[in-house]
Amino acid sequence: MWRLKNDDPERGVIAPLTALLMVFLLGMAAFAVDVSTMYSEHAQLQNGADSSALAIALDCAATPPAAGCAAPVASAAGLANSNALDAHSNVLSATVNSGTVNVTTQAQDTSGNNYFSLVFARALGIQTSDIRASAQAKFGGYMAGNVVPLSFSKCESDPFFSKDLQFFPSHGNALASDPAYECITSSSSGLEVPGGFGWLDHVAGTCNVKVNIADPWVGTNTGQNYDTDCGTLMTQWGNTLADPKKTVEILVPIFDNRRGTGTGAEFHIEAFAQVSLRGWNLKGGNTLPEDFMTAEATKLSKALKLKSSDNGIFARFIKKVSLAEAATLGGPTTYGAPGVQLTQ
Repeated sequence: MWRLKNDDPERGVIAPLTALLMVFLLGMAAFAVDVSTMYSEHAQLQNGADSSALAIALDCAATPPAAGCAAPVASAAGLANSNALDAHSNVLSATVNSGTVNVTTQAQDTSGNNYFSLVFARALGIQTSDIRASAQAKFGGYMAGNVVPLSFSKCESDPFFSKDLQFFPSHGNALASDPAYECITSSSSGLEVPGGFGWLDHVAGTCNVKVNIADPWVGTNTGQNYDTDCGTLMTQWGNTLADPKKTVEILVPIFDNRRGTGTGAEFHIEAFAQVSLRGWNLKGGNTLPEDFMTAEATKLSKALKLKSSDNGIFARFIKKVSLAEAATLGGPTTYGAPGVQLTQ
C-alpha cells in the first residue's frame, strides 16, 4: 500500500477562514447600515428642530404675535413631523423666553414609541437608540454688533487702498495735502465736526457701541482725549501686541455723512472696517492706554511726518463689513426692523 504524502499542511484552511471573515464582514456591513440610518434620522430631526425654532420665532416677531408663539409645542410638532420621512417625530420641548426659542426633537417610530428601532444591531442585543436634536432661534430688533466707539470717514477706510499699513486719523491735519489720503477736512485742526474727534456716544462703562441698522445715526462724544471707558480694553490690546507674533483684529465704524455740530453732531454709519491693529496715538501721550506703537507703526508715523497732535490708529485694513454682516439681535423694534436668527 502506498501512503499519500501531503506536502501542504495548510491545505483546506481557506474555507473556514472565509466563513469566519464572511461573518465579520456581514456584521460590519450590518453595523454600517444601522449607523447610516441613524445619521439620516438625526438629520431629519435637526431639520425639524431648525424649521420649528425659526417658524415659532417668526410668529413671535410678528405684530401682533401669531398663534405659534403662544402654542410652541403644537407648532413644532407639525413642522417636526413634516421634516421626517415617515412623518413621525416627538417634540420633547418647545419654549419661548425673553426673545429666544428653544426646540428639542426626538426620534419616534411609526407605532408612536419614542425611540429609533435598529435592525441589524439586534443581533448584538441592541434593540433601540434614543436620537435627539436641538435648535435655538432668537427674535427681536436688528442692531449691528458691538464695535469700538471710534469712527472714521468713508474715505479713510477705502477698500481699494493699496497701502498695507495705514494711519486712520481722528485728529490733526498733517495728511490733509497728501493725495494718498483722500480725506480733506475743512477744519484747521482736522476735525470731522467742530468739537468731534470720531468718538461715539455709547452706554457708560462699556467700550462698544451698537448701531441700529434701521436708523444708523450715532451721536458724537466730543473731546480729543481717548475714551476712558476703553482704557482697560486698550491696555489689553497693548499687552497682546507686545508679542510680535500676536494680532488684534477689531471692527471700527465707518461714516459716510454727518449732521449737526458740537454735542449735537451725529455720524451716519455706513459699514464697519475690519482692521488688524498695530498701534495708536489717541491723546498725544506716550503710555498705555492712550498710546501704544509697534515698531512698524512707529516707522509709518515717521514716514508720514506725523506730529504729536495727529491722533488716530495704525492698522492694516482687511475689509469692509456691512451692517447686516455684523448684525445681532436684541435691539428695539421701534424702527420696524424685527428679525429672527438661528443661533444654535
